Amino acid sequence: MDQLYRICHISKRKARWLLEHGVIPCQDSGRQTRRFSIRLEDVICFLEQRDAGLLDDVIPQGIFSSDTSRPVRPTSAVLDEAELCAYLLECWEDWPDMLTTRQASELCGYSVNALNRWWNLGQIQGVKYRNDLLYSKESLACWLASAKGQAIAAPSQQHKEWMKEFQAEEQNSGMEPDSMPLSIF
Repeated sequence: MDQLYRICHISKRKARWLLEHGVIPCQDSGRQTRRFSIRLEDVICFLEQRDAGLLDDVIPQGIFSSDTSRPVRPTSAVLDEAELCAYLLECWEDWPDMLTTRQASELCGYSVNALNRWWNLGQIQGVKYRNDLLYSKESLACWLASAKGQAIAAPSQQHKEWMKEFQAEEQNSGMEPDSMPLSIF
């Protein structure tokens, strides 16, 4: 079992469960140490099945996690990045092209530390000017519209509102011509 969990990159607890429940065929001696005898072919077969997703229904999800309090976040659909970026730039047209740190924080609702971290990681563009950072409004919009930007764990209130407004606008513009209300002049 000691070799198994290291080869498979799983926890000891999961390795024991897999062996005790017959997911990986083995001989159980019942002893305290060196309890299981496992053939290499069975381990290879298990890894192939696991990687192919054939064992997803067999192995209970979350049973080996010690953190049961954290809810599972549903996956959300990623919005079109280019259109969301254009929408954000349209919403921000009254703001200057280069934003001070305070302006950028006020505009997008994220802290100065978050903005600085994104700049250091190269996710948003900016320049140093007289002991202050000036952020590009366009790069900020593109970062927030990107798949990673949309998947920020704790999005700001403004960011949530922009995404909801964008989704609502997309749904309204996606109506079929036959279902559009007619206006009589």
